[in-house]
Amino acid sequence: MGSLHGLIPFCLVLVLVLSSNHLIAKAHKNSTNQIKVEADFKIIAELAGKNAIPNADFQGLAKLALTKAISNGNAIYHRVNSLLLKTSDMYTTRSLTGCSTNYKDAVGLINKSLAALDAKNYDDAKTCITDALANSTKCEDRFEELLQRNSPFTFMKAKFGLLCLSGLKHINLLVQNERLITEGCSQTLDKELCKSTVVFFLENKGLGLHGLAKLAVQKALQDGTRIHNHISVLLKTTSDQCVLKKLKSCSAFYLTAIEKIKESLPALDCNRYGDASTGVGAAIDSAETCEGVFAGKSNTISPLTPMKIEFSKQVSISLVVIKKLAGN
Repeated sequence: MGSLHGLIPFCLVLVLVLSSNHLIAKAHKNSTNQIKVEADFKIIAELAGKNAIPNADFQGLAKLALTKAISNGNAIYHRVNSLLLKTSDMYTTRSLTGCSTNYKDAVGLINKSLAALDAKNYDDAKTCITDALANSTKCEDRFEELLQRNSPFTFMKAKFGLLCLSGLKHINLLVQNERLITEGCSQTLDKELCKSTVVFFLENKGLGLHGLAKLAVQKALQDGTRIHNHISVLLKTTSDQCVLKKLKSCSAFYLTAIEKIKESLPALDCNRYGDASTGVGAAIDSAETCEGVFAGKSNTISPLTPMKIEFSKQVSISLVVIKKLAGN
């Protein structure tokens, strides 16, 4: 197993993930849970010690390769159509017409793969890329069959193929990375919080704990502000008086949440971690109160719930890192 030197902050953050917020209280009340937290830490520490989770933006690298493949595919498509205007030979025309269709379809498939990648539908993304590659090969095969020679786009097609294969490689690495994180967090008390915090830590690994805490709080502030702005839009477009009343209440609650988070930032800078934790914790209380306002007796689902879930996740990550800072 690789050395844990340099990964201790990572492991310490992770153990806090496993026991943060409401889980910490449960663990103190229940010795079995406390033992479980310690066992969970050993699993994650071993995973981190093996350096099994690479610190790389595989999704970003896949997107970059696929975006370049689209540009390359479009260049081939336009080159094909340009040659079509100049040729009079029947077999060449047939070959070029087929290639035009092939590359138009290939570019469309790569665009679909990007959408699937954003939606985390990795199998669909890989299928689209594979089909795009097959389309580019059909163009070459058509020239071989009808004219017994390579197409004029052989070298451009090779570049297109390399870019597609690069996209596939990075999607496979992304899937592997996510699987490692999921497996590492599978036996933890709060699996989703564990995964979110590990990803956040890996994406910002060079910041140090204080930098991580500040960034997490800033992201929570952005999420809270985004929700408050969305409420302002809904207030202008909603005619239902009952919903309007609830939205006005939620607007006030999220305004309070935003102010509490803002107050936590200078507290962090002054190393007043208890005050920072209190401010961030109060923000999530305000968000939960808004959800309660919408639920009421009729148990109505709030239109803000999807955004609130992301907000809560970011606030929880903030609390995890602040708690570690407070314990140093």
